[in-house]
Amino acid sequence: MRPVLRLLGLRLLYFMLVFGVLTIAPFGLDLVLRVIIAFVVSMVLSFFLLRRERLEVTERVVDSVDARRERRRQAGKG
Repeated sequence: MRPVLRLLGLRLLYFMLVFGVLTIAPFGLDLVLRVIIAFVVSMVLSFFLLRRERLEVTERVVDSVDARRERRRQAGKG
């Protein structure tokens, strides 16, 4: 669960940082536009900068699914 929370926290941090920069910068952007831009930019940053975290979460999910399948298989035999 910890890698999932770490990934979520880092993605949220990227969003907040980009949104903060857009809010402080004198671009005169509407709030909705700032949110959309921050979402897209933080998504791209996350894609490139959080690769290791995404892989770790993926491995955990695969391990969890495999363990669940094995438990179901064992329960069916017994």
